[in-house]
Amino acid sequence: MTTQFRLIFPDYVRVSVLVLVIFLTGCIFVDFKPKELYQEKFISGNEKSVNKVLILPINGIIMNEEAGGFFSKDACTPEKIREQLQLAGRDKDIKAIILEIDSPGGGVTASDIIYQNIKEFKKQKPDLPIVVLMKDTAASGGYYIAMAGDYIIAHRTSITGSIGVISLFVIVEELLEKIKVDVEIIKSGEVKDMGSPFKKMSDKERELIQSIVNEMYQRFVNVVVEGRKDVLTREEILKLADGRVFTGQMAYDKKLIDAVGYLADAEKKAQEIAHLSDSKVIRYERVKSGLGAAFSLENPLGEINFLKQLVLRDGTSRFMYLWWPAGE
Repeated sequence: MTTQFRLIFPDYVRVSVLVLVIFLTGCIFVDFKPKELYQEKFISGNEKSVNKVLILPINGIIMNEEAGGFFSKDACTPEKIREQLQLAGRDKDIKAIILEIDSPGGGVTASDIIYQNIKEFKKQKPDLPIVVLMKDTAASGGYYIAMAGDYIIAHRTSITGSIGVISLFVIVEELLEKIKVDVEIIKSGEVKDMGSPFKKMSDKERELIQSIVNEMYQRFVNVVVEGRKDVLTREEILKLADGRVFTGQMAYDKKLIDAVGYLADAEKKAQEIAHLSDSKVIRYERVKSGLGAAFSLENPLGEINFLKQLVLRDGTSRFMYLWWPAGE
């Protein structure tokens, strides 16, 4: 007699397997081309106008990649900005861009890549003006990126500036001693473990790291000198480039921006530079599939997780164009 066995799974297991299969199938067949990720949304102006002014947002902490998978807030990444610039470059009806910045900055490299992408876009589209509109915050890396614009407007209450570099190093040497944990480090050179959390930094290591910070700082200053060359000298910029922040009105008084105003003012300036009689303001909105929306859950600790991954990634510190008072 043949004995047959039949596995009986609870309902929640069968449902979980079905969801996994659907998810994996979606990953295989979904086309992630930029043109399928975004759709236009009308914001203001004359909706019937053929002239489009695109709002390109620089929102949140600037990073090279998203942190935290499905369950984190979106980072502002160079790839996302590049996608939208590509879309704008293919649309002949887009006559100007409003670069809407609401960011405390972020990674040095990510900030520089976005800045370079915008500069390259301007070379390809020299007749398409880029007006910067600063919202709550456009500090450090946010201000760095603003230097790629043709004209900068900030709200009176915006926070901007913070021209400088910061890198944080967490030292746990004394903690490990208290809990009786030893760490053996085998290295090929005296400073190979420079910045290690397992030991205090030597004077030589601190000097070497400071030299890196100084070079990145000079890069930041050079970008600001290029962006504000018509109104400020290098000497004047250096007096303001000690990491301090300014309100929009203060930044205007110091000539770090061109005007104080709102979205309507940015639209009017974009029309003026582009020689438009009218326009409609649009933005690209990311299109979420049913599957993507199901896995896109809000993380109440999103900003904290971003900062954690930004400051310490894979156990190593990063160099940042970031305004973060808590890091002082």
